[in-house]
Amino acid sequence: MNDSDTSAFRAGADARVITPDLSTPVYLAGFDSNRRALAVHDDLFVRTVAVSEGRGEPYILTAVDSIGLPRVKANKGSRVVAATHTHHGPDTIGLWGPEEHLTGRDLNYVKRVRDAIEASQAAAVTRLVPATLVAGSTSVPSLVENFRDPEVVDDEFSVLRLLSINGETIATVMSYPCHPEVVTPENTDITADYAGHLCCGVESRDGGVAVFVSGALGGMLSPRTEIRTHAEAQRFGAVLATAVSTALADSPIEAGTVTFVRQDITMPIHNPNYELAEQLELVDSAERRDGELLTEVSFAQVGPVMFAGVPGELLPKLGLHIKAAMRRAGARVPVIVGLADDELGYILPEEDFVFPSDYRDPGKQYEESMSVGPKTGPIVVDALLSLIPEGAHV
Repeated sequence: MNDSDTSAFRAGADARVITPDLSTPVYLAGFDSNRRALAVHDDLFVRTVAVSEGRGEPYILTAVDSIGLPRVKANKGSRVVAATHTHHGPDTIGLWGPEEHLTGRDLNYVKRVRDAIEASQAAAVTRLVPATLVAGSTSVPSLVENFRDPEVVDDEFSVLRLLSINGETIATVMSYPCHPEVVTPENTDITADYAGHLCCGVESRDGGVAVFVSGALGGMLSPRTEIRTHAEAQRFGAVLATAVSTALADSPIEAGTVTFVRQDITMPIHNPNYELAEQLELVDSAERRDGELLTEVSFAQVGPVMFAGVPGELLPKLGLHIKAAMRRAGARVPVIVGLADDELGYILPEEDFVFPSDYRDPGKQYEESMSVGPKTGPIVVDALLSLIPEGAHV
């Protein structure tokens, strides 16, 4: 690279299959325990996009067709790994085994996924080429509703497309805040749900690698449908694939600047189930600092797109607040990257948090029963707002 290349915007991408082998038991995550996979409907993937500006370190975003991945205790640089949160993939956390007190996580499979992530990220970087981008968003209200608070819905579908100098698609990054759980909870097929159908449809039509990240889908932004079939999940994916063109219509093709920052945060644990799962060794023991749980948030900007990385399932009320802050800071397309680098469960506004009277039978307080505690929301939001450029706090 010579001096004239120092301002060059570049992009690269990679995709690889992580569908599990069903010759040994595979327990599906997201609904009831003891739901063993019996067949594969569609493959699960690791998909990665890398972008860089000049000689700067690339920002690497990897999406994994998984319920979620616990935090990796390592220096990850400017790499972010986000789970799509499909409810029909292997239990990578440990909460959905054959019985309540037995983990459903296969450590060999988790290692395979982690190895695939590292290989995909390395491959995407080796494929960096001069690029341009186009970005935009559109509303897709027909697919999502909020079961907890029907008045608060985010239906924004956001798209960033990276193009080679000759106009070919390198990657399409998409975000939509809706649980990938169209298919019935009784399903025993491996599937990435609508997110997988969306990505495959975009890749087939437009080329390149399609990377999907979940937005602020917590509490509970779920599919607006009573049809719980694979065909319905395919329809959801097709609707969003069609919306890509709408989102990008009339948006300019431009070069991109790239920035990235990450911040560790700590929070108190106010959930007996969380600590019990650790004691039973269902899940990894989370890293602590001064007795509090240690996790992280991240912020990236790629041209007109800002990405806020959130370590769990942010409720839409908080997601809309952060997106508004990014817009005030100049983002044309603000994106919440949900389940980024951790899965802490639901992240609620503190003012809406009601402690369950019984954490084992929470009733309407289900989201609270699957949350670290009431302070998680304000801690995550305050940390992200501190990372967003000046101009956001008005």
